[in-house]
Amino acid sequence: MIEFIHGNDKTGINDPENFPTTSFVIVESEKGYMLLYNKLYSRWEITGGYIESGESPMECAIRECKEESNQNIFELEFFGIAKYSKMNAAIFYSYLNEEEAFAVNDEIMEIKWWKFGENITGNVDSESIKLIELYRTLQ
Repeated sequence: MIEFIHGNDKTGINDPENFPTTSFVIVESEKGYMLLYNKLYSRWEITGGYIESGESPMECAIRECKEESNQNIFELEFFGIAKYSKMNAAIFYSYLNEEEAFAVNDEIMEIKWWKFGENITGNVDSESIKLIELYRTLQ
């Protein structure tokens, strides 16, 4: 991540210079933070993906979370924009009161609920962990 712009929709999503092409969601429940094992990249990561034509960053976040994890998220908090060398990502946060059953799909092999600070076995996307740490610091 080159830069993180913390703020509301007006300082991030609605700024043409920072407009995102992807959306990521930090999903938390009483069990911890949701991490998904991506088959293609062979690593644990938070949920997210590319924004489709005509879709808002929030709609993308909701769709990607459902497609990848089968979790229904309704109340999302815009957290900011993560700027990378090749893209900008809208970052959202959602707390789940009730979890849905997970089913293996084309992209995701496994789901786990990670308690912050616990060791994670296997390859982990460092950017996902950085975003969780940043959220915990700035909330």
